[in-house]
Amino acid sequence: MTTTPPDDQSDLVARVRAVDGVTDVYSPHSTLTRIPGLIASATGASDDRLAEIAVSIRDGAPVVAARIATSIVDSTADSARRVADALLANTPADATITIQVARIH
Repeated sequence: MTTTPPDDQSDLVARVRAVDGVTDVYSPHSTLTRIPGLIASATGASDDRLAEIAVSIRDGAPVVAARIATSIVDSTADSARRVADALLANTPADATITIQVARIH
């Protein structure tokens, strides 16, 4: 399994944050795997508090996972679709995209 380099990661996070209706981006990884990032964030050693888009390769195809917060003013389903469209526009055609809505503000 491989992951994206940090520069690509920042670009994907920025693209997702720019989507109408998205208020925040979180790590899609479990709390246990995020412990080093949580510590870095708490101590100020991390600039971007755990915002990431997970990109890996599974069975030879890219898998992209995003965990977002959406605005109560906009349709959450529409916001999630727009995020998926934004990620699909920046990934190979055979990529699998997973969007998880963590919060609705």
